Amino acid sequence: MRTGDWIKQFNITVKSCEERPDKPQGEIVYRVKDIFTTRDGSWESSSTPGAVNRWARDEYLKPWGAADYFDDAGADHHLFARVLDLNGNPIKERDSILYWSDGFDKLGDPNYSGYVRQTPKERSGWSNIVIFSGYVPERREIGPWSWCPVGAADVVVGGGLPANWHVSIFVVWQAEKRSAAPKPQPPVQPQQPEAPAEKVDPSSGADVALLTGVRQAAWRLAGVESSPDSAFANHARAHGLGMPVTNEYTVGGVRAQGFSRGIVYSSGSEGITHAAW
Repeated sequence: MRTGDWIKQFNITVKSCEERPDKPQGEIVYRVKDIFTTRDGSWESSSTPGAVNRWARDEYLKPWGAADYFDDAGADHHLFARVLDLNGNPIKERDSILYWSDGFDKLGDPNYSGYVRQTPKERSGWSNIVIFSGYVPERREIGPWSWCPVGAADVVVGGGLPANWHVSIFVVWQAEKRSAAPKPQPPVQPQQPEAPAEKVDPSSGADVALLTGVRQAAWRLAGVESSPDSAFANHARAHGLGMPVTNEYTVGGVRAQGFSRGIVYSSGSEGITHAAW
């Protein structure tokens, strides 16, 4: 599964078909193949939160006149879905995409009737709905919308407008035979380097417990959620990089955090280092 840079930061997740409370059956199961975002309707790659990845632009932005021209690509606060069959061809059956905003668990309620059903467009193979629901990812909030193809399928959860930005979310599912599908594995969490022990000058008379409390309070007042005892914080402290100005974040597989005089980052294998703004 290819995942855009902002999916994790926007608290958007994929629930496997096996996690669904309704336990859909069938030999064919639809797996999420690609998931990405655009910001303000633009398909130009940039550092703007929610901006599209280049691989997504290259594969899915079809030019005017193409047989599968994507006429809705510039919609800027929408949830998109495209479903491919076993041969990679778009499935365009009527009412074949489900959207709902009352939680993933509603799949287990046979009496629930809040689904919005959409039919993919005949030319592009994409379906979409417009959304207006804002949420704040930094507060660990998630968007209210879920969507998936009809039948046995993975489900995308957390659709909405992060920080009320005009972000559209695009998801592509690929059909595969259930008998050939590997059992889903839990995601591997990257290991964070261990934080070095706090060094206190004995002659300074500093109380370690008191110093820790002072730092934690200062970080909270600065509006930063990460721990002042993290590996990034210790690195910044050891190199005189000043106070934190962002929470920890991930971009392109690299974990990073901004401090007032530099950006601390780690790709896992190369350890922790920093760069200028």
